[in-house]
Amino acid sequence: MGLRPEMRSFKKWGQNFITDPSFLGKLVRYVDPQPTDIMVEVGPGTGAITRLFAARVKTLHAIEIDGRMNKYLDPISREIPTFSWEQSDFLKWSPPEDLGTFRLMGNIPYYITSALILQAFEHHERITDVHFLMQKEVGKRLVSPHGSKRYGILSVYAALFAKTEYLFDISRTVFHPVPDVDSCFIRFSFDEERKVSPEMDPQLRKVVRMAFNQRRKTLRNSLKAIVKERPQVEDQFDLNLRPEQLAPVEFLKLTKIIFNL
Repeated sequence: MGLRPEMRSFKKWGQNFITDPSFLGKLVRYVDPQPTDIMVEVGPGTGAITRLFAARVKTLHAIEIDGRMNKYLDPISREIPTFSWEQSDFLKWSPPEDLGTFRLMGNIPYYITSALILQAFEHHERITDVHFLMQKEVGKRLVSPHGSKRYGILSVYAALFAKTEYLFDISRTVFHPVPDVDSCFIRFSFDEERKVSPEMDPQLRKVVRMAFNQRRKTLRNSLKAIVKERPQVEDQFDLNLRPEQLAPVEFLKLTKIIFNL
């Protein structure tokens, strides 16, 4: 079976399939799969990435929303017993306990890139690292420093939840159908030293989201609903700043002050 699918891609699922064999080899070199690795793949599609990785790792489990892909994925599971897949939506998926710690990878749809990244961060205590192919614009946003125009919610999360690396650009020509934008390859690495505790996680997300939802306003105005009853915040933090002026660790400090963590 060739890399080009023998079926129509569905725009509603943001399907753009990798069809360049030489590019696939580059992905393998950067991810560097090991025989002891337990891997999970998001959106395997026709199995272009899947087939290369499944033979190199201990187990590979794929999550695919499009049931039509059984035409491509079932033969791989018959050829490589350590590969399995399920028809499911990754945004609704939780790793089973017996899966243990795993590595995550995927060629993810542009229209839900942010949601998929946040879903991965939700399970960061179970994940060693993440390798995602994604829209270039989102990748640049992830590694943008505070004070830049691209700096935003994802930039803060990427800095606080992981070590985030922009690995390389990807031409749109390696995909079918050819997307309207270029892509990039991003790595998130997680370690045992977590800046964000489980108790602080929901509070941090709330503060960052509220601040950037009104990014032109000062923190005093954008966070009014949660700081008005907490006079200690004004004494310990400059609320005249705008969200893009705060480094990620300063959002962490602000969250601790607001919620007495």
